[in-house]
Amino acid sequence: MFPFASQKSFFLTTGMFCLKTTEAEIFIDLSYTLSNNTIYYPGSQGYTLSRDSEGIRGSGALEYWYAAFSFCTGEHGGTHLDAPYHFFKNGWTVEQIPNSRLINVQATLINVEEAVKELASPGDFKLEVEHLIEHEKEFGGIEPNGLFLVYTGWSKFWPDKVKYLGYENKTEDGQFALRFPGISEDAIKWLVEERQIVGIGLDTPSTDQGMDQRYPVHLFAASRQVYNLENVANLHQLLGYRRREIRIFVLPLKIVGGTGAPARILAAVH
Repeated sequence: MFPFASQKSFFLTTGMFCLKTTEAEIFIDLSYTLSNNTIYYPGSQGYTLSRDSEGIRGSGALEYWYAAFSFCTGEHGGTHLDAPYHFFKNGWTVEQIPNSRLINVQATLINVEEAVKELASPGDFKLEVEHLIEHEKEFGGIEPNGLFLVYTGWSKFWPDKVKYLGYENKTEDGQFALRFPGISEDAIKWLVEERQIVGIGLDTPSTDQGMDQRYPVHLFAASRQVYNLENVANLHQLLGYRRREIRIFVLPLKIVGGTGAPARILAAVH
């Protein structure tokens, strides 16, 4: 958490946005760091860092420290954004997603950790419409034109690749045998059509449940220009905040033509 300690208001200008942040707000980082331990979806290129230059240069009065590295990473690993183009030919690529859908977006968070734990095979959990309706009965309506976040508790397995992905490099009928919670096709359709969400995120490797290789959530969301956030960290830190108290800042690498990108995600709460 990063409390904003200044006694004066702070203004952050991003493009056409001018955001006022008061001292009462706290920023919570919802991102994992990029490192050799970062988990990537099977088939994606992992993370590598090359130390191109690191050390003392010059001598005497002209001596100075200099470091410059290069890194390589796939788009779909660690905390990242899936652009609609990932699963929709006419979808937005990363740099085409409007800032208004990424910056200072009001978020709704649903906690389904107990429902996941109750299953004999927790990795088979899917968020259903009934979960959403029950959530609204208890906490009020899901914010329209906002970001919808799902806390499953699966983040407790990060960065254990086998437990988090639910597989040991095995395949079934030529497909990766993955097992982790996700969202049902009916639920994503309800969220998009009935609540007009602009993005959806959760604390698992994919918005689609691990065993569902049809990717219905990706396909439907992308067709409606709705982005995905995957491997979202620290959602448990938002559980104590009430509705209308969470605003999200999604900051992906602005890759031209990108199907996705590593992202820094911050939650502003008060």
